[in-house]
Amino acid sequence: MDYIEQERLARTGDTSPEAIHHRLVAVRKMTGMTSKELASSAGLKYTTFISQEKSGSPSVKLMTYYLKAFMVDYNFLLGGDPARLPADVREAILAELA
Repeated sequence: MDYIEQERLARTGDTSPEAIHHRLVAVRKMTGMTSKELASSAGLKYTTFISQEKSGSPSVKLMTYYLKAFMVDYNFLLGGDPARLPADVREAILAELA
């Protein structure tokens, strides 16, 4: 997959709540964990986690968790920049976005 296709799938530059939601869902799916498992692992209430994902408004706590646990950079979550991801993580997330 070329870089232009990666940017299209990641909606690079799109900071709308819908685009952030799209990326958050892809990251969750990439982890292989359920929403409840991720919420617990991140130290969030399940309802808080779901609310943040659905609204496309991740907290700093959630973004920090994704960075430390899965190497998913804030710049990808908020702005869709796939260049900020390690190659294996980028491939796994883009597979979920395709």
